[in-house]
Amino acid sequence: MKSPLLRALLRAASLLLALGIAGCGEIEWFPPYVREPTTPDSFSFQPKTNTEMNAPVASEAITVSGLTGASSPISITGSASSSSTFSIDGAAAAASGSVSNGQKVTVTHTSASTPGTSTVSTLTIGTVSANFVSSTKILGNFSTPVAVGSYLQAEAEIRSVDNIAASHTISIKDSASGSAIFVLTEPGVVNPDSTAIFGSVTQTQTFITKKIFVRNFASVVNAGATTTLTIDGIDYPVKLVR
Repeated sequence: MKSPLLRALLRAASLLLALGIAGCGEIEWFPPYVREPTTPDSFSFQPKTNTEMNAPVASEAITVSGLTGASSPISITGSASSSSTFSIDGAAAAASGSVSNGQKVTVTHTSASTPGTSTVSTLTIGTVSANFVSSTKILGNFSTPVAVGSYLQAEAEIRSVDNIAASHTISIKDSASGSAIFVLTEPGVVNPDSTAIFGSVTQTQTFITKKIFVRNFASVVNAGATTTLTIDGIDYPVKLVR
């Protein structure tokens, strides 16, 4: 049973609480989100694949929208040696600046110097960021052709993008006799020891890195035939003329 003093204290506390709540009006348990004036709508860049190595690669342009302020800061960062920059409405390349609604922004960077390698540039407008990614072609540059018996031969590296094992379908053709042949080997092979292991049959293999050797008769090559490798549906001319 509560004492008279305790009951009086409880009544006083309840009265003070009621008066406090009444004086505060509505209580905002979850204050509404306030968008910063420099925050744009989200944006994104389509990746570019099968690019040349050590070459400039440009994104498609994005159009800035959603700013409630007059402008927003813009900046870019990128992979090592990528020389990442952006351009606003075709102006000179820059690494930082400001941008407004309706302006178009393009990102440019230098692709990797190795086959099957991604380059990443990150564009930031206000507090919103997006990556522009390009990856180089998976077939490296062919070596200078050498004579092997009646054949001319060249070699190159095939590397899956970012060293992630992937399935690749490879075929070969030439524009004349159909005598072009190839063989896939491990990276450390210097020179295949037998013509018998070469062939023209389409192959599908899963790997990270392989070396490919391509041969065609010197007489066919010197007569002007073009030898072409097709990897995953993309044609790669092979220079066999010495």
